[in-house]
Amino acid sequence: MRKLIPLTLLSLFAVIFIACGSSSDSDAGAIAKITSSETIFSLEDLTEVGFKKNKTFDVEGLTGATTAYNGFWGLDPYDRKDYEARFYQSHADAVEFGVVFADERTGPDANIKTGETMWGEGAKDARACTRSAGGDSSNCRISKYGDYVIYGNMILVCQGRDSETSLTQCAALLEQLVPELATSQG
Repeated sequence: MRKLIPLTLLSLFAVIFIACGSSSDSDAGAIAKITSSETIFSLEDLTEVGFKKNKTFDVEGLTGATTAYNGFWGLDPYDRKDYEARFYQSHADAVEFGVVFADERTGPDANIKTGETMWGEGAKDARACTRSAGGDSSNCRISKYGDYVIYGNMILVCQGRDSETSLTQCAALLEQLVPELATSQG
């Protein structure tokens, strides 16, 4: 039994070392969906890194939110992506109150139909339209937002055809806002 304990501990350390030390190209640029931080962000923090506000949303009905905006950002001024930025009093509020609203607005099962959403502001702006094969009609029932991240008191809902693309867009903006993220992920 005494010989078994050191062998078990050695095996456990080896597994932890391998798991922590390994990475793949698919993990490059990945960002945690929810990151706890005591930093309190505001629209001004985003505009300082080039975010362009398009609309200010009325947050009535967006439980716990203090402000919310629609805008666009991109390192390449000719390839900017759409974002929704929602701000809360704290990280705990963003998680507790904001997740259900962000889940509703994003992904393949997003609910963006006017009059059927929990929070109607921006639902119309969240639509992505695709043309049929004939090119004469559009399907505007899908969300342009594939996913979102929560960082501190901010929820960023990011444009992308799927979760991976959206999270890459979120990571690009957050790396400008929080430069240490770029070095910790690279």
